[in-house]
Amino acid sequence: MLDGVLLVAGFALLVAGALVFTNAVEWAGIRLDLGHGAVGSVLAAVATAMPESLVPIVAIVRGEQGGPIAIGAIIGAPFLLGTLAMALCGAARPRCSTGSGGTGPACGWTGRR
Repeated sequence: MLDGVLLVAGFALLVAGALVFTNAVEWAGIRLDLGHGAVGSVLAAVATAMPESLVPIVAIVRGEQGGPIAIGAIIGAPFLLGTLAMALCGAARPRCSTGSGGTGPACGWTGRR
């Protein structure tokens, strides 16, 4: 019974934290006069990757063992996320079968900006 109550309470705290986080990111974007794209792609990405970077930094500052592993975690996580994001963007790119290499008018791209 207690496990169920803790599960529901934990889920409620998780949802409440997510609401506070998204509102804080939107507020920061407004205060910094950034567009929605910049807020979503920069501020939200940095804020969600922050715990993955700060935990190893705190461990290094405290003098705990595993310095090289911590440095790998600090540097590796953003590179891994960036690599996966670029791969997903490339895979989601619309494909055209016009024979023009995917740059013809049928693809919506005319070469002019």
